[in-house]
Amino acid sequence: MIDLFENIIDLTAEMRQACEADSLNHAFRALLARLGPFAHAAGTVHKTRPDERYLIDTTYPAHWMEHYTRNNYQNIDPVIDPVNHGLTPYNWDQAYIRNADQKKIMNEFRDVGFQSGHAIPLHLTPGMLLLVSVASPEKEIDFPTQLLIQLSVGQYHTRYCQLAMLSTHDEKPLMTGRERECLLWVAQGKDTAEIGSILSISDNTAKYHLKNVMQKLGCHNRVQAVVRAIQLGLIHP
Repeated sequence: MIDLFENIIDLTAEMRQACEADSLNHAFRALLARLGPFAHAAGTVHKTRPDERYLIDTTYPAHWMEHYTRNNYQNIDPVIDPVNHGLTPYNWDQAYIRNADQKKIMNEFRDVGFQSGHAIPLHLTPGMLLLVSVASPEKEIDFPTQLLIQLSVGQYHTRYCQLAMLSTHDEKPLMTGRERECLLWVAQGKDTAEIGSILSISDNTAKYHLKNVMQKLGCHNRVQAVVRAIQLGLIHP
């Protein structure tokens, strides 16, 4: 356990040194892989508005994410509902199931191979949270591992906030590589279906990334987002 802890400390140092969102996410993926056979999703979640939930990074299988976004599960997923858990870390089996649709989501999670999970919410702003949900193929994530996950997510949160602050000072919002790719193709005149085909993702996944970009740039449509991104030097069509 001591060796593992020291290894985690080394990997958190890589997160602290990350200079942009993609390298931060890469370092966090490596850290979780050291802890166990986990998959995860990191995103921002508004406390009271279910339609304001944006994905930052995930290692869930691509076919599951396409199914998830196609059915707009992000709006009803009980696992990403931290307000009902007192805004503290919680296990998936503590998720509050309100209806048959939410029960269906949980059953489908298990069908994909996720038997348990642990979620950690942390504040970004008074109304917005960073939420990291870690999924496991095992029946449970033991308590010592949960503590290490919480430590890791805390470091991820710290660096994410630091990068966001630097981005604000530079007037350049944080964008992922996939968001930048989608916006570049919009600048080339491609529609959602064409972007999905080029990047080998579903139409809904492409829409999801573009929605995130527009929200980050404060734009109401894709053309405005392209213009704003070019002005900020975020893309070079």
